[in-house]
Amino acid sequence: MQFEQVKEKIIACFQGLEGNQSVYVSTPDGELTHHEDQPVSSASIIKIAIMLEALRQVDRGALTLDQVVEIEDVNRVEGAGVIYHLGKELEWRLTDLIHLMIISSDNTATNQLIDLVGIANINHTMKGAGAFHSKLMRKMMDREAVKAGKDNMMSGKDTYLLLKQLVEKHLLSKSSMKWAIDVLLQQQFKDKFTSKISTIKKNMLAHKTGELAGVEHDAGILFTPRGPVIYAFLTAGLLENRYGRDAIANAGRLLYDFYKEG
Repeated sequence: MQFEQVKEKIIACFQGLEGNQSVYVSTPDGELTHHEDQPVSSASIIKIAIMLEALRQVDRGALTLDQVVEIEDVNRVEGAGVIYHLGKELEWRLTDLIHLMIISSDNTATNQLIDLVGIANINHTMKGAGAFHSKLMRKMMDREAVKAGKDNMMSGKDTYLLLKQLVEKHLLSKSSMKWAIDVLLQQQFKDKFTSKISTIKKNMLAHKTGELAGVEHDAGILFTPRGPVIYAFLTAGLLENRYGRDAIANAGRLLYDFYKEG
């Protein structure tokens, strides 16, 4: 199968969905796009940007990965993650919070990191990467902000541009790029891109997922023999979430099968 055929099949996975989709894939053979500049509710994909800004501050010496970060009560929220359910006497380092935010999508860790690094700084870093259609406007589980019309937004192309920072040195040091990839390789949620792949080679997929009611996302870097494939599959406005998960799973299988052997 040729790349153009795979490209058509992947785009077809999303064309039949209701709502808004924003898809961008960069491969050694070219780009694959579908409403790539359309901003949609980011769900937990925005946590990639938060990690980038935290690591930028580590690179500048403003933070260290081993520093202890106190979890404020105001930031303890339900939803994804474990910190909310654990004892308040536990001690957390910056490295712990970033890991939990990414691999288990911990909302409490995320909210504390937002306070630590600053919303304005996170948005500035996104713009520095060229992600002009995306914006962090609220913390996780802030229902009052959502009612007031404030939501975190990202587009498929912007998500790609953020992930690109981990394979092309621009915003981060080489050590921070490698560290971030190592974290993304430990992703615990596997119900989308990899759900129709029986086995995937170790250290081949570094990614982040996100979901809300009517929203299903998966974005990451597939390390292939021919070079990195960076993808962002964002689906929103779904009548049922399973349709988004299925579309991403089908697209993921097509992309993986085409590049797994080089």
